[in-house]
Amino acid sequence: MELNDIFAAGRNRTLAHFASELYGAALDLVESPSPKSMGAMLSHFLNLLVNYRETLRQEPGCIFWRLATQYADVAGNLSQPAPAENQSFEHLPRMLASLSWVTDFLVRLAQAADLSPGQRDQLAEFSPKAARRLAERAERLPEGAFLNLSLRLQRALENRLRQVWLLQQFRDSDPGAIELYATAHSGLFPAFQPAADKARTEAEMHRLHAAAQPLDLADVAECLANPEWLAQYCLLHFMPPDPGAFPPRFMIHYDRLLHGRVARWYTYPFFYVLSPMEITATVLRLGRPLFYERAVAHALLEYSLLQSVAFDSGRLGHYLDTVRVLDFQFQMFFEGYLLRLVSYPKLKEPRGWCEYLDSLQRLHHGEVPLPELHPFRREFLRARGLAAADELLCRLSGSQGALQ
Repeated sequence: MELNDIFAAGRNRTLAHFASELYGAALDLVESPSPKSMGAMLSHFLNLLVNYRETLRQEPGCIFWRLATQYADVAGNLSQPAPAENQSFEHLPRMLASLSWVTDFLVRLAQAADLSPGQRDQLAEFSPKAARRLAERAERLPEGAFLNLSLRLQRALENRLRQVWLLQQFRDSDPGAIELYATAHSGLFPAFQPAADKARTEAEMHRLHAAAQPLDLADVAECLANPEWLAQYCLLHFMPPDPGAFPPRFMIHYDRLLHGRVARWYTYPFFYVLSPMEITATVLRLGRPLFYERAVAHALLEYSLLQSVAFDSGRLGHYLDTVRVLDFQFQMFFEGYLLRLVSYPKLKEPRGWCEYLDSLQRLHHGEVPLPELHPFRREFLRARGLAAADELLCRLSGSQGALQ
């Protein structure tokens, strides 16, 4: 009850509401322990933690910790063998620092850390030792210690919530990956019927696989060729920990869903908004772009499953919002797929990496389509008898637009 009292006494009514919900869910868990009551308690705890951390976002110590840890992550991965095994990559840190958004980041970090002019100049070198010193200094601050702990706690809460959700699905049956995905999809979009089931989901994957082959989308078709694998991959990377607990209804929820999917795919917690430097650090750590054809295949499946549904007339606006968001999701990931095709041959040189990372961070901050991809995109679609990416989505999904 102390936690509930603390937030109830504060000025933030949203936090007080989440604290009250958490307290009620904890009482329910004590009185009637079950996977369902445990899931509810974990969901409310996660909501409170994420929203409380957001209220601290603009505190000076939080800003410093966030910038310092992002800098350390990029610096550490720039010094690793992938992609830096080639000696020509010794210039990559300075070339990366010359990008406008990285320069702005370094200026903000220097201000937050109160660095001397000489120390500011050295930031462009992305020295791992200097980066570790900054990160350790930030973690010694009360705000830094809390944020560091909160992210670890969030990962643990999301993992446990995912486990509890799975436990609920296995209570009365032994579902496979496709059935689990269908249940997750239906939990995420409960207003639209009929709910997806194993048979319809698997049949849709086979249909999309057949539709992708004549359009010479071999990478996407390969993902759809193995429904069990794709369902498991999508559950792991693109679904909330408990889909039924976080169904999107308003645009703020859709934003949370799309940001969360990208964050989870890029190895961060689901309820998280990635910064450009965090995207950069992940790609450098992997030493390659992510396989965007997998995200394209999921976006296509999700969009297609909502093409033949019914809903109450009062839900028309909700349905149109959902379809528009899923359309944008497909466009975003398809653009990422094209960007990977264009950029991959250029990644043997540091300039190619800088160009790829610059385009990638703009892509995931809403710049869709990317202007630099226009010639390649036009030829890619023209070779398949298409004029635009939305025409590709309609052709593959079998739809004529957002509303049938």
